[in-house]
Amino acid sequence: MSIKPGQMHGRDAFIANISSRLGRKAPPSTPPERPFRGAPEFYKEIERTTDEKIELFIQNWTALTGKVLVVEEAEAKTAIGAWLKEIAAELNVTHVSRWEHEGLIALGLDEALAEAGVTVVPWKEIESAGNESASEAEGSSNWAKRSELLKRTERCQLGMIWPDYAIANTSTLALQCSPQRGRSVSLLTDILFAVFRADQLVTRMGEAFSGITAGKANGSDYASSLNLITGPSRSADIENDLTIGIHGPGKVYAVIIK
Repeated sequence: MSIKPGQMHGRDAFIANISSRLGRKAPPSTPPERPFRGAPEFYKEIERTTDEKIELFIQNWTALTGKVLVVEEAEAKTAIGAWLKEIAAELNVTHVSRWEHEGLIALGLDEALAEAGVTVVPWKEIESAGNESASEAEGSSNWAKRSELLKRTERCQLGMIWPDYAIANTSTLALQCSPQRGRSVSLLTDILFAVFRADQLVTRMGEAFSGITAGKANGSDYASSLNLITGPSRSADIENDLTIGIHGPGKVYAVIIK
């Protein structure tokens, strides 16, 4: 029997085999009912206060070994700078990659880190110094072919970002990239340091997606990358052995500004 490209073959036998392994006499004759499309209404109707969302985010973030600092807006600059310097000293951070975000810039964290002898690398292109080595000039390696911005970021131990949304139910950060907000800042560094306002907290993932898709008519309106970060990077791909920090930062910190 000839099979046309894209034609499914053996489907009924495959489903019958699964059904028998589940202890059923035969596959059901009708598909199961699907009363909901997406999240059910009772879930969408759950409302939480800002304080409740902060508490829920902290509970879930710390359960994943993350650390959280909650500060009042009036004290944010001093408190966040002091905490960042403590982290840098504890973890031997010498270079920090930072999104070119107005919120991070306004906090004056570059100056606080400079006091601790830490170099900050903003995510923005700079003029080439014209002092590449001979091997770089010849383009003899993959390293040489990378942009100066990416090469500088790869030398950083900590990445500072300001997410678009923070999701309390799962302690997830939603990040849209842009020319000033490179995804490499949250992927290449060993430590993630996220700062956001309390009013950026939403209860459910769907609320974040609704905000991200609002006003966008076609694909070209979207960012080229949307990263969802829930705690430190975890992988058990090799022999089911859980490893932290393989595909991204192994230590994560979050600051919530009230």
